[in-house]
Amino acid sequence: MNLAIIINTTDKYSHIWDAWYYYFKKYWNYNYPIYFLNEKKNISYPFKQIKVDISEKDLWTKKLRESIKQIPEDNIFLILEDLFFIKTFKKNEFERIYNAFKIINADALRIKDIARFYTIHDTHFFVNGTNLKKFDSFSEYLISYSPNIWKKSFLLECIKYDENPWRNEINGSKRIQNKNLNIYIYEKLNWYVNVLRQGKTTIEGRKLINKVNG
Repeated sequence: MNLAIIINTTDKYSHIWDAWYYYFKKYWNYNYPIYFLNEKKNISYPFKQIKVDISEKDLWTKKLRESIKQIPEDNIFLILEDLFFIKTFKKNEFERIYNAFKIINADALRIKDIARFYTIHDTHFFVNGTNLKKFDSFSEYLISYSPNIWKKSFLLECIKYDENPWRNEINGSKRIQNKNLNIYIYEKLNWYVNVLRQGKTTIEGRKLINKVNG
């Protein structure tokens, strides 16, 4: 089962694309097909570009849905443009995470720090010495747009209603509660920074952008 890397963005945030690409190229060292999803603007980065001209924030899921239907791979690692990488994966770390995703038949596997509002429990699976945690079926934020490896079919199910990303995380999570899905989290600390929050540049984000732009 093949994996695609998907960068989901909007032309509205094209002013941060070059800085985002700088850090992505610096810290991402894996050879998977990469797709760049936006509306109209062309890019010079060496990615396959998919354009779906829906910019309304309340149709965010519709744009994503129509875009990933065009991607042939079965599994996707979804990254948003406002997440700047600041740390590379250790040697073979990401491959082992993805291999575990397939072995345990995960619907989604999140790669981030563990937040206090998750309801999770330990599993018998270890990756790189880290115990994978599984979300309980009643947990909040079963859907989250922090970096996840997804089964494409499961993601399409999560985004079948037209919503903005924040509403989809909340309402979509409620819709899939108590369905005994296989949603996991691999704890990896401080490997990316959110450079936008509600459309505004964060302090950390401004520092990263300034390093690139001078």
